[in-house]
Amino acid sequence: MNETFLNWWKEVDKYILFLSFTLLSIGVVLSLTGTTDIRNFESTYFIKRHLVFAFLSIILIIFFSLQNDKFIRRISFLGVIFCIILILIIFLLNYEINGSKRWLPIFGLTIQPSEFLKTFFVVISSWFLTKGLEGKKFGFNLIIPIFIISSSLLILQPDFGMTILFMLVFFVQLFIAGLSIIFVIGLGIIIIAVSILSYYYNDNVKRRIDIYLDPSSGDTFQIEQSLMAFKSGGLFGKGLGSGTLKDIIPDAHTDFIFSVAGEEFGFIFCGIIIFIFLYIIIRSLLIVLKKREPHSLILVVGLISIFGFQALINIASSIDAIPTKGMTLPLISYGGSSMLSSAILIGILLSHTREKKRKK
Repeated sequence: MNETFLNWWKEVDKYILFLSFTLLSIGVVLSLTGTTDIRNFESTYFIKRHLVFAFLSIILIIFFSLQNDKFIRRISFLGVIFCIILILIIFLLNYEINGSKRWLPIFGLTIQPSEFLKTFFVVISSWFLTKGLEGKKFGFNLIIPIFIISSSLLILQPDFGMTILFMLVFFVQLFIAGLSIIFVIGLGIIIIAVSILSYYYNDNVKRRIDIYLDPSSGDTFQIEQSLMAFKSGGLFGKGLGSGTLKDIIPDAHTDFIFSVAGEEFGFIFCGIIIFIFLYIIIRSLLIVLKKREPHSLILVVGLISIFGFQALINIASSIDAIPTKGMTLPLISYGGSSMLSSAILIGILLSHTREKKRKK
């Protein structure tokens, strides 16, 4: 066991590992500012749970980064099947939060299977696409039905943001895989069609887009407070615990955690957070490009696309660059499913960016 960890420590990319733990630490610190009596929770409710999830996230990052590609493929295939089953169970239970069927209540906790589905799907899609490129048609024949089933379930929840993210990441993987441009364009048209249909048939999506285009058409309280938080924070912020955004906006520690960071730690700190995300993405891409392995390239690009697009959506929403969308900031926002799925993503990323892969 000691030899295993010693080899792991020699091979793992310490920059990505350290910066991932840094993001987790930032999330823990920011959760200290989101622990006021929201919805009758005690003042230490969020920090206690956040610490537990952060600890579990560290374990998952190390565990998955220790694994070889074969194990990760197998666990991911089982993970996709399990997540699809859980989503179907949610529909049968008729359990809703804010009109959406995304969460499964288990022992007082709520799990969002779609958070894990997107990461596991990227792993198996990269493998099936690689097999397809090698001339083994079963790769394409299997991944397309799985993609259609998964996307359909996300739409039915409904979860517009997750659906678009899911489709967009698969689109990027297809593009990197070098498949027929007609096929890639076809998926692009589907993404556009889903976006248009969601606007006309999903009241929540329509309302958010209408308010973004015409602020006078609805309630803009959340985004106004978010922008005010950035302005009041200035360059260096008000200081830990001195912000007011967390007291005004419910769940500011999830969807608007970046605004909380801006108010309490300032513009420079927010810039550091953005830099960390960019560094992890760019470094991962540079490492995998050196390997010249199609499978690793398709997989890593898929993973960093999830990581990057999700961070971009969260940050852009908080500064009113795009319509507001309830999407967490990876490794930072409070939320068990989000944190743990992001940890699995980073663990798999570290496994594929290790300097010397172990034999499969």
